[in-house]
Amino acid sequence: MSNEQQQEYERQQEYARQQEYARQQYEQQYWQQQASQASQVPHVQESQESFPRQSGQPQPGYQQSTQQPTQPHPGHPGAWQQQYPPYSAPQAPADEPESDADYYVPHYTVLAPEPEPEPGYVLPEVPVSAWSVDNSRSAWISRGVLVLILLVQAGLSFRLDGSAFPQEAKFLLSDGTFSGPLADLGLTGVRTLSLAWALGATALLFGATRLLFNARAGLAAAAMYSVLQSTAFTGRYASLHSLSLFLLAAALWLLARTRQSSPAAVLVATPFAALAPFAAYSAALYLPSLTVLAVLTAYRFRGAGAFVRGAFFAAATGVLCFVGVQLNGTPGGWNVHDTDSATSLLKESAEWGGVVLLVAVIGAVGFARRARMGEMPWSESSAPGTVRRSALGLTMCATALLAPLYQAYLGNGSSLHIHVGFGLLFAVPMAGLGISRMMGAHFRYPQIGIMLYVAALVVGMAQTQELYRPPDSAAMIGALREVADGKGSYLTDEPEISAYYLRAKTDPGQWHRAGRGAALTSAVKKGSYDAIVLRAASVPDVLRGNAHYRLLAVLRPADKDSAGGRAPYRIWVKQ
Repeated sequence: MSNEQQQEYERQQEYARQQEYARQQYEQQYWQQQASQASQVPHVQESQESFPRQSGQPQPGYQQSTQQPTQPHPGHPGAWQQQYPPYSAPQAPADEPESDADYYVPHYTVLAPEPEPEPGYVLPEVPVSAWSVDNSRSAWISRGVLVLILLVQAGLSFRLDGSAFPQEAKFLLSDGTFSGPLADLGLTGVRTLSLAWALGATALLFGATRLLFNARAGLAAAAMYSVLQSTAFTGRYASLHSLSLFLLAAALWLLARTRQSSPAAVLVATPFAALAPFAAYSAALYLPSLTVLAVLTAYRFRGAGAFVRGAFFAAATGVLCFVGVQLNGTPGGWNVHDTDSATSLLKESAEWGGVVLLVAVIGAVGFARRARMGEMPWSESSAPGTVRRSALGLTMCATALLAPLYQAYLGNGSSLHIHVGFGLLFAVPMAGLGISRMMGAHFRYPQIGIMLYVAALVVGMAQTQELYRPPDSAAMIGALREVADGKGSYLTDEPEISAYYLRAKTDPGQWHRAGRGAALTSAVKKGSYDAIVLRAASVPDVLRGNAHYRLLAVLRPADKDSAGGRAPYRIWVKQ
């Protein structure tokens, strides 16, 4: 209640008390006058007869009975209260001003005092880009949806099968720091472990996106990432690429998790970031992006202290990488030049990740324009600044271009279809935010999210089926089992595959890679190899009618491989 209302209420109460006091004085005088007149009347009955009696109604103050009613004492107030009508203030004529204020009863409304407001429900801090608020129910729903997304991802990877790729066989034969302990698991075991790492990376990506934005954007990001061809491919590829992705995702999640903590808390993310390049050399391209994100994720909460956090992360990661190089050497393959066309590499990269990057750009632009959705205008003041939002969106989207641009510069397309997924790991959170914004508040347009997910699923399945084509080497290995032994020397296009599958009978050093042209001609003329295995559409001229070698078998691939341009295996043995 305001002060003016309180004063008006007090004035009205005081005026009412004055009116009540005047009425009581009037009644007291009236009863005294009536008592004095009644004392002069011989019988009370006569005084009662002065008032007209209505037919069929009992006399006021008396009980209906056959006996004589008991008459109260004339001076008793209760008797007169029963016989006379209640007091009512006389009304002044309309054409005359009010002469006596004592007989005026004003018409007014008594305002009751407002009750004290009860403590209401306090809303928790709202995520920076959505209408939703996390609670226990929504958390369990999000986890259930995430499990379904991971099951779809596992199914997309398990549908891929076949013999070992040359790089897989090479990995399983190596005795490196990481690959050595895994070689005993075999091809199936390492592929299963790769799937576990890939699923863990998707789960960590969901957690990082939920912390940076909200749960709905996290689910959209996980859904888009789970159906990419690079995700399905690495989940069924016996290598350390999926482990490197898991380490990068863990570092990103820890950066988001510790964004409100002290700058020193960022050190928990440095071991994961430093180990990632030693699992797959392409992860080294993304360490600068992690350093920038260490600053941007904490700037809203720490201000200038976020730069201290970034310095801690960069220094600790650099020290750990230096120690790793001293102990394990520099990861190979990261700066090898080749003759691949830069234009074709960029075109293929756009095919593999262009849709996700486009949605990520839409999300970054929307995030830069408005931190939260339109139904929460009251929370805009607590949102991160426009500059920070723009820098965060630009960093995450630009990171997706690092691998394509670097490998286009080198002219080396080796494993580019896998390396594209490393950059998309950083861009997908913005893509999830973009999908969340396009669907609108309270899932106003869910068909947009469903359409994008189905499109990404179909494209990812088609691309994975095209790229995941392991060599159909089972028939070739079966033929070589009858020829190879532990003493001979063998020339083949894929020495890693033969060495892996025949490791029980031969030593990896017995297998040599075959060249073409003059190199092959020189090797055949020397006659130093006990068997030659080539995969070519036609017989090389040097082996036509050669006196030292005879054709043992021609092993054609399955129909689906033949339609895709796979050449048959031809095996020559020394005569």
